[in-house]
Amino acid sequence: MIVLLDTNIIMDALQERTPFDVEAKEILVQGQSGKYTCLFTANAATDIFYLYSKARDIKSANNAMNFLLKTYGVVTVSHDDCNAAMSAPIEDFEDALMAVCAQKASADYIITRDEELLKKSLPAKAILPSDFLRLFQTN
Repeated sequence: MIVLLDTNIIMDALQERTPFDVEAKEILVQGQSGKYTCLFTANAATDIFYLYSKARDIKSANNAMNFLLKTYGVVTVSHDDCNAAMSAPIEDFEDALMAVCAQKASADYIITRDEELLKKSLPAKAILPSDFLRLFQTN
């Protein structure tokens, strides 16, 4: 199974944003263990690095990004992907690009806390971290 992680999920885990960090960390740990494949987009990588470097420092951001890049996959974002997002029937460009990347990666789920993204019809099901963990809890 392939899951595409929204930026907010990774930032919840990295910045230990209570109460969201527990579920975000569990998703990342399960992805790291191979229960499913976790991906994030190339544009999310720049956002994550920027946000984390501002919250902490450059060295911490470098360490976090090195870990993410060694552990999870990155969905590239091309000129064609951006054009497809602009042509998508989704007004919010970032959400449209997430949908394009999910389709490109053959993702089964997009894990997000973005309320607007959760409401949209997408090529992969957008799901809250809590709902995802409930569906795929380890017995």
